Amino acid sequence: MATREEVLEALKQVESRFDDEALKPRFAKFTKTMQFTFPDLETSFIIDVEAGQVRSLSEGSVEKPDIHVKTDSTTFIGIMERTSSPMHAYTAGSLKVKGSMTDLIKLKKLM
Repeated sequence: MATREEVLEALKQVESRFDDEALKPRFAKFTKTMQFTFPDLETSFIIDVEAGQVRSLSEGSVEKPDIHVKTDSTTFIGIMERTSSPMHAYTAGSLKVKGSMTDLIKLKKLM
């Protein structure tokens, strides 16, 4: 199991990808609330994005996020470090995602 601090650092990597010049045009009109839930750590984190800019990264949850990712901390760290396949995690049931198909395709670029 990864620590809360390791997960937060990985989420900061997701946040930093919004500043990637190659990705900026794809996210110019992206205004979403993304929730990442980690049952093994008994916590969730919210990334609020407005017009392609991250407005906040905070611990907590919202009732109806636009995108909801639920996974254990070890799987998430593996995906972010590219040692685990998100598709394998999804088909194995250790990664669950909810959101519109367009949003989920964009999420793939961030992770």
